Amino acid sequence: MAAGAILFCVGATKAGTSWLYRYLHDHPECRLRSIKELHFFDTVDANDYDFQFETWARLRRDLERRLDGAEGWRRGNLQRQIADLDEMTAVLELARGGNMDAAVAAYRAYLAGRPGDDKLVADITPGYALLSQARLSMMAGLSGAVRVLYLMRDPVERLWSHVRMQAARQQREGEDLALKSRRILNRVVKRGLEAHIPARGDYRSTIERLTAAVPAGQLMIDFSERLLTEDGLRRLCGFLGIGYRPADTSAREHEGVRLVIEPGQKLQAQDFLAPQYAYVAQNFGPLPERWQANWMGA
Repeated sequence: MAAGAILFCVGATKAGTSWLYRYLHDHPECRLRSIKELHFFDTVDANDYDFQFETWARLRRDLERRLDGAEGWRRGNLQRQIADLDEMTAVLELARGGNMDAAVAAYRAYLAGRPGDDKLVADITPGYALLSQARLSMMAGLSGAVRVLYLMRDPVERLWSHVRMQAARQQREGEDLALKSRRILNRVVKRGLEAHIPARGDYRSTIERLTAAVPAGQLMIDFSERLLTEDGLRRLCGFLGIGYRPADTSAREHEGVRLVIEPGQKLQAQDFLAPQYAYVAQNFGPLPERWQANWMGA
C-alpha cells in the first residue's frame, strides 16, 4: 500500500478496538495520534460540536491535573496528548464554521502529523459504525488507499461489556456496580431503553451500510475472537499493507470490572440478540466457538 494510507476502524464498541489501537500505535510502520477516537465525522453529521468540545475540555483538564508533578517520559506523553487535543479541537472548529473542505484537509493533515514514510495512519472511532451510508461512502472515497475495518464480538459478551462500561460511567458514590449493571441490562433487553447500547452492536445494520458504501477491496469485516490471534493479525497486516508484528493477544484494554452476568439475564440477552447471531451465521459463518456457545439457535 502506498504511503499515506488511512485506516478507519468503525467498531464495534467493546470489540477489541482499544487493543487494536495500541497494536498499531506501537507498530513502526504506522502513525497514530495520542487520541484514539477522533469523532470527526460523527460530530459533523450530528452537529454535536458543543458535546464533543466539552468532552475534550474535561479530558484536557484531567490531563493538566496529571501533568502537575509529572516528570520524564510521563510528562512528555501528557504534553503530547494536550497538544493533540488542541489541534483536533481546531480541526472541528473549522467544520463548525462551515468550511468542510478546509476541515477535511486539516483532519487529514492531523492524521499524518508530520512528514515521513509511515505506511498507515488511522482513526479508530467505534461511533462511526452509526454513520449513514452516504458518509461512509465519502470516507472510503477520500483515496483508493483508504481501508475500513469492522470487528464483531460475540453479541452477548459485547452487550454485557458495554453495559458494565455504561454502569461504571454513571455510577454514583455508594452505588453497587453489579446491581446498576443488571438494571441497565434489564432496561435494554426487556424495556427497549438505552437504545444507543444495542445500536453499537447492530451488526446487520452496520454491515449493510458498509458493504453498500465501501468497495469490497477496501473493506475488512472479521470476528474479534479470530482477529486477535496470530493468524488474524497476519490477515489484518496483509489487508493494511504493513508487516506483521507478533503481539500478546491475551491482553485486553479497558476490560473494566469483571462481573458475571446472571443466568436469567443471560437467557434474556440471548433471546434479544438472536437475530444478530442468525444474520452473522448466515453471512459470515461458521461462527467462533464462543458465539456458538451463546447462540440459542446453534
